[in-house]
Amino acid sequence: MENKKNIIAIIENIRAAKELSNEEKAQFDALTLQDWADLLNAGEKVTDLADNAAKEETRRIKTAKCAEFLTMDREAMFTAFIDDPFYMTKRIVLDKKTSAYKVADVKKQLNFYDLNRAFQLKNSKELDANGNPILNKAVTIANDSKFDLYLRMFLDNIAQSIADDIKIVSPALTDLQAQKKAEYGMEGIGLAKMEEQLRKVCAAICPESVLPKMLKEDVKFIKISAANVKYDAIQVFNEKP
Repeated sequence: MENKKNIIAIIENIRAAKELSNEEKAQFDALTLQDWADLLNAGEKVTDLADNAAKEETRRIKTAKCAEFLTMDREAMFTAFIDDPFYMTKRIVLDKKTSAYKVADVKKQLNFYDLNRAFQLKNSKELDANGNPILNKAVTIANDSKFDLYLRMFLDNIAQSIADDIKIVSPALTDLQAQKKAEYGMEGIGLAKMEEQLRKVCAAICPESVLPKMLKEDVKFIKISAANVKYDAIQVFNEKP
C-alpha cells in the first residue's frame, strides 16, 4: 500500500475526531477492501473501519441492484426479481489456513423491502435537513400498500399455530388486534384459513400475471421454517398500520 504512514495518520485523526482535509478525505475514501485487509494483516487495529468499508461496499452494490430492477416495467421487474434476487458483494474474512485476512466474494439476497424502499426513495418528494431524499411512503411497488400489515398478521398466525402445535401459551391478541384480523380476513390458524391468508399476502404484493398459487404445502413449509426460531416468547403483530 502506498503512503501507509499517511493512512495511519489519517486513521489516528479520525479516532481523535479531528477534521480531515479534502486531500485526507480523498485518500481515506480511496481505500479498497484489499487495502483494509493489508492493514489488518499488518497488525493495525482497524477492524471497525474495515467492517464499515465492507458494509458500505455492500450498500453501494445493493443500491445499484435495486436501481437495475427499477429501470424495468413492473411485470418484468417482478419476474426478474423472483427468478434471481441475488447479487455478489465482497467482505473481508480471516483465512483459517493462512491466518491472514483476505477479500472474499459473498452471495447475498435482495429482499422485497429493499426494493420497495428503493422505489420510495426514487419517488421521493421531500429532502431532509441534509439534502437527502425522504422515503415517499405514499407509493409502493406492491399491489396494496397494506401488504406489510397482511404479512405481519399472517406470520403472527404462523407463530400462534406453532405455539398451539407444541402446546405452549402464546400472547393473547388484544381486542384491537383481533378486530383488525377479522376486518382484513386474516383471522384463524387452521391450515385452510392460512392458505387463504397466504394467497391474500401474495396478491397484495405481486402483479396478477406473475402471482404464484400458494397451497397448503406452502403454509406447511413456512411453518417448518419458522419452527426453527425460538418460540419461548412469541410476539404478535404490531397494531400500527
